[in-house]
Amino acid sequence: MSSQVVGKSKLIDHFWLDTTDPVLAGPVMSGEQRSSPSATRVLFGPFDLNVTERSLKKADEIIPLGARAFDILIALIDKAGEIVSKGELIEKVWPDVTVEEGSLRVHLSALRKALGDRQFGHKYITNVHGRGYCFVSPVRRQAAEDHRDNSFARSSNLPPALGRMIGRDDAVLEIQNGLKTERLVTILGAGGIGKTTVALAVGHAALADFSGAVFFVDISALGDEQQIVGALAAAIGLRAQRVDGKDVLLNYLRSRRALLVLDTCEHLIEKVSDLIDRVFHGAPGVCILATSQEALQLSGERVFCLPPLDCPPEQPGQTAAQVLSYPSARLFVDRITARGSRFSLSDDEAPVVAGICRKLDGIPLAIELAAGRAAIFGVKDTAARLGSRLDLLKFGRRTATPRHQTLRATLDWSYDHLSEIERVVLRRVSIFTGHFTLEASLAVAEEEGIGQADVTEATGRLVDKSLIGSRMESRGISYRLLDTTRTYAFERLIASGEHDTIAARHANFVVALLEANSVDLFDLGASKGVASSIREYLGDVRSALEWSFGVRGSDGIAMRLAAAAAQLFLSMSLLLECRNWMLRAIDRMREDCEPRHQMEIYASLALSLMFAEGNSEKVRDAFNTALTIAERHGDTYQQLRLLSGLSMYFNRLVDVAGSLEVALRGEAAAKKTGNPDDAAIADSMLGQAYYLLGEHHRAQKHLERALYGSASLRRVNASQHLFDLRSRGLFVLARSHWFTGNLDRAVHYAAMAVDEAEHPIALCRALVMTMPIYFWIDDLDQIEKTLSKLEITAETHSLEPYRAIALGLRGRYLIRLSRVAEGIQLLRGSLEELKNRRYEMPVTDFVSELAVSLAKQNARAEAVALVNESIAGQMKGNRVLPVPKLFLAKGLAFAYGDAPEVRSAEGCLEKAMDLARQQSALAFELRAGLELARIWIGRDEVQRATDLVAPIYSRFSEGFGTPDLVMARELLGQTGRG
Repeated sequence: MSSQVVGKSKLIDHFWLDTTDPVLAGPVMSGEQRSSPSATRVLFGPFDLNVTERSLKKADEIIPLGARAFDILIALIDKAGEIVSKGELIEKVWPDVTVEEGSLRVHLSALRKALGDRQFGHKYITNVHGRGYCFVSPVRRQAAEDHRDNSFARSSNLPPALGRMIGRDDAVLEIQNGLKTERLVTILGAGGIGKTTVALAVGHAALADFSGAVFFVDISALGDEQQIVGALAAAIGLRAQRVDGKDVLLNYLRSRRALLVLDTCEHLIEKVSDLIDRVFHGAPGVCILATSQEALQLSGERVFCLPPLDCPPEQPGQTAAQVLSYPSARLFVDRITARGSRFSLSDDEAPVVAGICRKLDGIPLAIELAAGRAAIFGVKDTAARLGSRLDLLKFGRRTATPRHQTLRATLDWSYDHLSEIERVVLRRVSIFTGHFTLEASLAVAEEEGIGQADVTEATGRLVDKSLIGSRMESRGISYRLLDTTRTYAFERLIASGEHDTIAARHANFVVALLEANSVDLFDLGASKGVASSIREYLGDVRSALEWSFGVRGSDGIAMRLAAAAAQLFLSMSLLLECRNWMLRAIDRMREDCEPRHQMEIYASLALSLMFAEGNSEKVRDAFNTALTIAERHGDTYQQLRLLSGLSMYFNRLVDVAGSLEVALRGEAAAKKTGNPDDAAIADSMLGQAYYLLGEHHRAQKHLERALYGSASLRRVNASQHLFDLRSRGLFVLARSHWFTGNLDRAVHYAAMAVDEAEHPIALCRALVMTMPIYFWIDDLDQIEKTLSKLEITAETHSLEPYRAIALGLRGRYLIRLSRVAEGIQLLRGSLEELKNRRYEMPVTDFVSELAVSLAKQNARAEAVALVNESIAGQMKGNRVLPVPKLFLAKGLAFAYGDAPEVRSAEGCLEKAMDLARQQSALAFELRAGLELARIWIGRDEVQRATDLVAPIYSRFSEGFGTPDLVMARELLGQTGRG
C-alpha cells in the first residue's frame, strides 16, 4: 500500500473498538481503498493483517488498534527487513500535519503493546538507534479479494405489522414513495392518532426496497442521548463500543443502505434531531422515518401530518353500507369482531356507530377502546354510557378540546368494571403527583380490611390493565399514573369523601421519606447528599405542604414537613420557595412545636434569605432565634453549626468584630464536645475571622489545620453546599496567600475552591471570592471564563446577590478591555445593588477600580471622595483588611489624570505600603511600592526607586511570573540589583 493511502485515516487517533465487525476495527476506507479490486494480506507470527479491511486478527480474534498505530504497522511491513526513518514514518502516517516525534513514540508503544512485542520471546519491531525502526518478523503476503461487508450484522427487527390496517393505505403508500426521493420523513400527529401503526406498515412495505435492512427503535422508553445511540446500535446489530458511540454508529452506517424507523421522538426531540441530522448528512444511503408530535425542524425533513380517520357525517337515514364506507366506522366494527364477537353492523345500529365515531373525533386509539367495550356490552350501551359522560372529566379549562374530553371519558368504562379494591387503590394512589413505589402505594391505600397483599395484588392488576404504568429502575419497580388517568382518579378520590384521610397519610409518608433520607446541612460527617430518588418526590412534597398548611390540614404534620422539606429545597437551590414555606411555618408555629423542628425552620429561613435576598437583619434574627433554642435545650452540637452560619453572615458583611466574637464562641463550644470535626469547624471560623483582621499568618495556620487536620473536612461533600467549610477555607486561604504574596499558592487554592464547588451556591461563592486574584495578576482569559460561569449560574438559579456581584466584575473586566465608560456604568449599578443588599465583601474592590477609572477620566474629585467615604466606613467598622488597597487606589487617583497631584499621590502610596506591611500583605506593599517607584523614576530618582523595591522583592519566594514581580525584576535589572 502506498504511503498516500496509509495517511488518509480520518478518525481520531485513539479509537479502541470492541467488535468483531472488520469495518469497525479501523477508520473509514479512502476512495482508493474501496475501489481497489485486490490488496495484500500479510501473515506474520500468529497475526493475520487484512489491508483492505484494515483489520488485524490473532487466532480469528480482532485486535483493537488505533488508526495511527495501524498506519505505522502497514508502513513498516511495506518495507519489512528495511530500516524506516522516523521522518519517513511521520510523513506516511501524518502526511498533512506537523507532529512531534513524541506522537510517533506514543503510537509505536501502543502498536508494540497490541502485538505483544518482546513478550514470550516474540520480536516484531526493533529500534535502530539514530536511524529509525525496522519490522524484523518474517512476513508472507497473499492476494485477498476486496470483500468489504456492507451488510448488517442482523436482519430487520420490525415488530409484526397489524393483520389488517384500516383507513391508512393511502398514507402508507404516500410515505413509502416519499422515502424514494426524500431521505427523512416525519409522521406528525397527536397522541392516539396511529403514527406507530402507519410507521410499522411503511417499514414492512419498504423491506424489499432496502433489501430487508429496516430497523425499528422505540424512543419512548429511552431517557437520554446515550440510550438512543445504544438502542439504535442494538437494533442494527452493532455491539457496544468503548468510544464515542455516535461516531462509531455513523462509521458503521456510512457505506450501508437502510431504513431506520424511530418511533415517538417528541420527549427527546432535540437529542433525536441531533442524531438524525448526523446520520442524514454522514450516511447517504440511510433513510429515516420518524414519528413525533412535533417536527424535527431539520433541513431535508418532509413532514407528513397524519389526520384523524374520516367519520360518517351527522345525517339521518344512513345505512350500514354508507356508514362502513368511512374508515373510522370500519375500524370500530373490525375491532369488535377481532375480539371474537360475531358482530355484523345493522342499519338500525349504523347511526349509533356513526355517532360514536364522531364523538371520538376519529381518533383510532379512542375508537379501539370504545370497540373493546362494545364487544362486551353492545353498541347501544356503549354509546349511551359514552354520551352521558363526555363532560365528566374537566381540567378546569373551557378551551379543552372535545377529543381530550372524550379520551378521558373512556376511563369511565375502565373504572366501572374494576373490582372494588382496584377502584380504591387507583383512587388513593392518585394522590401521588409522579412516580411512586409499592411502599408508597401501601402507605396510602392499606388500612384495616385492606391488607398488604390486597394492595399489592390490586396494583399489579391495574398495571396489567394499563391504568398504572410501571418502569424498572436500579432501586426496583416504580409506578406512575398518566396525567389523564390521575386527574380522573383524583376526582373520584374527592367524590369518595376520603380525600383528607388519604392526604394525611400521604403527608405522613412524605415526612417519613424525607426524615429517613435527611442530611444535616451542618454536619461535616455526612457522606451523602439528598438522594436523587427523593428529589423525584418534589411534586409530592409540595402537594403535601399545601394540604398540611391548608384549612383542613394538621399543624403537627405541617411543622414536621416544613422542617424536613427545607433540606430538599435548599439542596435544589429552591431558595425563594424554601423562604416562603419557612415563613408560613413560623406563622403557624405553636409553643409546643418540637425544638429541633423550630431550629431547622429558623436556620433554613436564615439561609434562604441570605442567599436569595442578601444580608438583612432578618437573616441574623433567624440565626439568633435558632441559636437561642439550641442554647435553651443545651444542644451544643447545633449551637456550633448555627454559630458557623452566623460566622458566614458576618463574613459577608465584613463585620470583623462579629466574626471574631462568633468564632471564639464556636471555639468554646468545640472544646466542650471534644470532637475533632467540631474543632475543625472552630478553626475554620477563626481562620476567616483572623483573615478579616489582616492577621494572615494566624489565619493561614487555623485554615490549614482545619483543612488538613480533620478527615471529614478533607472530603468533598456536595451536600454541604451551604456550610461547606472546606470550600470556604479554600477560597479564604487563596485570598490570604494572595495578600501575603504567595501568589502561586493563591492560584492553586483558588482553582481547588472552584473545582470542588459542585452546588450552584458554593460555585458562585468560590468564583466571587477568587476572581479578584486573577484581576490582580491580569489573567484576562481566566477572568472571562470564570465570569461567564458566574453569570450563567447566578442567573439560572436566581441568586440575586451573586448576580449583583457579577455585574460589578463584568464592569471591572470591561475596563481592562479599555471599554471604560461601559465598565464604570456597571460598577456604579453593582455598588448600588450591593449597598441595598448589605453585601460588603466585594465592595472595596469595586470602589478601588471605579475610583482609579474616574481619575483617568479626569474626575479626580469624585474619585477621591468615593475612596475617602469607603475608607471612613472601613475604619468606623474596624475593617482594616481592605484599607491598604483603598489607600493604594487613592494614591493612583491623585497620580492619574491630566494634572497629577504628585505629593498627595506619594503620601497615599507610602501610607498604603505602611498599612500593608503591618498586615504582612506583601503583594499590596509591592504594588504600592512599584507605583511610588514609577513616580520617582519620572523625576530621575532611579536609585531611590530601586532602593525602595529591592528589599520588598527579596521577601518573595514564589509568583515570579506574575506582572508585578516581572516589573520589579526589570526595574532592578536596569541598575544591576536584579
